[in-house]
Amino acid sequence: MSWTWTFNIVTMLLLVAASLRWGAGPERICAAVIAAMDVGDRIYHLVVERGTIYASVDVGHLVSDLLAAAIFITVALRANRVYPLWLSAFQLVSVVSHFARQMDSKVGILAYAVMNYAPYNLILLTLAGGIWAHARRERRYGPYRSWRTSSNPSRAASPKSPPTG
Repeated sequence: MSWTWTFNIVTMLLLVAASLRWGAGPERICAAVIAAMDVGDRIYHLVVERGTIYASVDVGHLVSDLLAAAIFITVALRANRVYPLWLSAFQLVSVVSHFARQMDSKVGILAYAVMNYAPYNLILLTLAGGIWAHARRERRYGPYRSWRTSSNPSRAASPKSPPTG
């Protein structure tokens, strides 16, 4: 077991615990995605009985990254938070790394590995900051909506809008 895997698991467990203690729906969903990525990665490598592929696209990691990106984007579009937008952006860098590797075999192994794994560490930091910001805001101002309800009403439906015609 490598130190990076141990660090990822410990960090993931701390984020899950923090999201359960101080977070709300968006924080818990994002922490669950990270946990699923970590656990899913271990199961994937046990099933295929090999380590990560860097010489070509690792299809298992591509699928995992696409699923995580889809969930982060969904949370970003619905949550009453800003940090899920950052999570989505970092996760999309991981997704793009697979396509960059496939399109040009000159993309080096190190470049592929960094583009694929560095965003994960930024996601961990961003989620930690998001949980902290949410808890701080609730302490200062009290509970607030976790999810956006809908877009603002149109001016025509607003009672203060000037008459048309």
